[in-house]
Order: sequence, then structure tokens, then C-alpha cells
Amino acid sequence: MSTASAFDIHEIENNLFLVQHRSSRKFIRMGPRETEYLQYLASTPAAASSAPQGEAAEQAAPYAGSLSEEEQAYLASKFGEWGFLDPAVPEEEAAGTRKWRFNWRIDDLTTIKFFSVDPDAWLDRRLPLIRSLLHPAAIAAYGLVMLGALALLLAQPQLAVGLDPYGLGWAQYAAIYAMIVLTTVIHELGHGMTCKYYGGRVKQMGAMLFYFSPAMFCDVSDTYTFRRRRHKMAVLAAGVFSQWLLSSLAILAYGGLQAAGAQPSELLLYYAFANVGMSVLNLMPLVKLDGYWMLSHCLGIANLRSKAFRSLWSLLRLPGPRDPIAASPPSRRERSILLAYGAAAAAFTPCFWLWGILQVQERLQGWIGAFSFLVTAGIAVVMLYHMGKFFRTMRQPA
Repeated sequence: MSTASAFDIHEIENNLFLVQHRSSRKFIRMGPRETEYLQYLASTPAAASSAPQGEAAEQAAPYAGSLSEEEQAYLASKFGEWGFLDPAVPEEEAAGTRKWRFNWRIDDLTTIKFFSVDPDAWLDRRLPLIRSLLHPAAIAAYGLVMLGALALLLAQPQLAVGLDPYGLGWAQYAAIYAMIVLTTVIHELGHGMTCKYYGGRVKQMGAMLFYFSPAMFCDVSDTYTFRRRRHKMAVLAAGVFSQWLLSSLAILAYGGLQAAGAQPSELLLYYAFANVGMSVLNLMPLVKLDGYWMLSHCLGIANLRSKAFRSLWSLLRLPGPRDPIAASPPSRRERSILLAYGAAAAAFTPCFWLWGILQVQERLQGWIGAFSFLVTAGIAVVMLYHMGKFFRTMRQPA
């Protein structure tokens, strides 16, 4: 790994480089010419300024690379837009800032991250515990717990068949919901702890609205710097794995209490199966849930969703501006994958949006009655605006 003033540069496969801004933690993947030019701009700030080209050339050291003037101007604009020309916040200054914050800016309507904390230092202090929890022997023990729960269900299938969720009262629903919220926190901590275990940093964790439904997130983007794919997959699978483990413990606790002659609460079973159902939903790859990131890493295609939509857009032969730094065309295999994924995601995403809006409307109707339909209509208008922005980005070069 080499470093520049505001970013780290990691060399990856096929003569490509992964560049990460130290403060924003954003990543971009580039070839050697683009990476060299970014280093040039960082070392000569006058070249990246908004001064006229001739004046900037007089102030800065001359660029000796192979990029044309058009390519230089395009890249300088993109690097500035992405924030890679911004100075990094010094470590000692960042350490003195507060570790939590609210965010009222909406950049992506699908993931509105309104609250976040920086758990990195907290995880660092718990590295010995994390190493114990993720030791291979501990992982094997977790697997035995899951196999035990599966064996119990196969031996007593009535545990699952005899459940009737419609007979639950509000207090029981509230108890299950509280257990699911706690499980969601553990799910995200599972991602963060595994990322820390393999040497990554976890700079952000918090709450968000995912397609208008309450959710949590954990920034484990440092997985892009991991060289071993199994380490990346372990981080991405850790959340779902933790859910399966907790469900298994709940099933075994129910079976153990029953075998001891006690009367265990069926809430343990309701929680276990609801938790497994949520984990299966999380493995769905057509929106940016855990399954999407797993699929993206397995295929080796970064930005899978946006590339797939651009492939569909190009298939329709809709005109767009020329990209001065045109990337090499994808292989036939990759293009087939992108088109297939793009078609499936394009068909599924509107349904997922509709589900999210209906969830909002149902929650609000109990509080504000018919006024909830006006709120839902307002949300739909905002969605149409962001949909227009999305289609504009499809017409822009990547």
C-alpha cells in the first residue's frame, strides 16, 4: 500500500489500483494512468484549482503523463466531484471530534442514513474479545449449535407447524419486535467485528430508512482492500450467520426447557422463525442488502447494480454523452451477467418501492387517519423527482 496526502492507494489485480480517501472513506478503482494523475493533482494543488488552464499550468509543475488535455480536465472534474481533492482531516483532529452525528441530507432516497456513530475505537479496545469470538474453534461450536437446532426441528416438526401468529396480542408483538431490533444491532456488529478481525476499519454504523423501512447499517467498505475473497465473504456473511445462531439458540432453549418439564414461552419460536425469515430476505441480491454485496464480490464486479442498469440503458441505444476516459468494454460473460441482473433488478425494484410506501402508509394510517394518504402522495412526488435524477445519471458518463 502506498499513501498520498489525503488518500491511500492499494494495488489490486490486473494492474488496477483501489484508492481510498482517508477522511470520507470513499473508494474508487482506477488504472495506472488515472491513479498517477490523481497523485499529481494531490501533490500540485494549483493544477487542481479552478484557475484557468494556462494560469494553473504556470503555477503547477508540468504534467508528464500520457493523458490528453481533455482527459485531464475530465478527471480533475470527477476527482473534485467525488471529494478526492479535498484535504484529509488530521488523525488527532478527527479523534477530537464527536463520534456520533445526525444527517439531514438525503443523497440516496433508497438509503436515508439519518444517524451514525464511529465504532472503530470501541472495536479496537475489544479486539481480544473479538479474536476469541471468531476463533475457528468458536465458529465450529456455533455450527454445532445450528445443527442441533436443525436436528430438534426435524425430530419435532410440530414446533414449527403449530404456530399461529394471528393469535398473538400487542404485548407479544412488541416483545418480538424488541428482540428483532436487538438482533439487528448484533447483526451489524457481526459485520463490524469480522471486518476488524481481518484488519479493516469500521468508521460508521447507525440507523437508516431502507426504502422507507427502519433499518441499520455498518460501513465495512474496507473489505475492498482485503486480498482474500474468503475474508470479504466472511465479513458480508457475518450478519446473517449471527441471526441464524441466535435463532438456533432460541430453538434449543425452547426444546431444553420443554425437556426439563417447564412450560417455555412460544415467543422463543416466533422470534426464531421471524429472525430466519428476515435473514432470508437479507440474502436477496436484487437490492443492496447483504445478498447483493455477496453476489458482487463473488462475481468480481464492483458497482454491479449501476453497471447493470447502464448496460440495459445502452441496450436500448439511448444516446448519452461520450466518456473521455472510456473503460474497456466488458467481456461477453460479464455483459450477459449485467443484462440478466439489470433486467431482474429493474423488474423487482418498483415492487420493493411499492412495498416500502405501503409500509409507511399503513403505519401512518393508525396515527393520522386519511391524512396518511396525503403524506404518501408527497413521498411519491419526491420519489418521482429522484427517479428523474437517476435517469439523468444514466445519460452521464460513468
